[in-house]
Amino acid sequence: MVRYYLYDTNTGAYVGCMVASSQPENSTTLDPALTCHFNPYFESDQWLDKPLEVKPSIIKQLLMQQAQQITMLQSTAMQQNQSNTKLQAANAQQATQIKQLQQMVMMANQQQVVKKSKEINA
Repeated sequence: MVRYYLYDTNTGAYVGCMVASSQPENSTTLDPALTCHFNPYFESDQWLDKPLEVKPSIIKQLLMQQAQQITMLQSTAMQQNQSNTKLQAANAQQATQIKQLQQMVMMANQQQVVKKSKEINA
């Protein structure tokens, strides 16, 4: 009786071991524990370690998502600040123009008053 180590035909993943008098299909006499530390799979007449897929935890995924959202919000806030600065500059320029127009209207009114008073006195 010999110990055989079984593997999946599609993936090569270790399935288990059995003791038998004849070798079953998809098996080998090589002990995966001698060459592999974790997640063994059989390929090209040898056992290899298949790296485990490390997926971030739900909390880590949420933190990454929040970090992206914070970055987007910061970017939006910066754009709004830039727009506000431009609008404030435009408002200041318009206020200056309004003052100039008011002064021009006042001068025109004064000139009309002077002209009318000259006409009356003449």
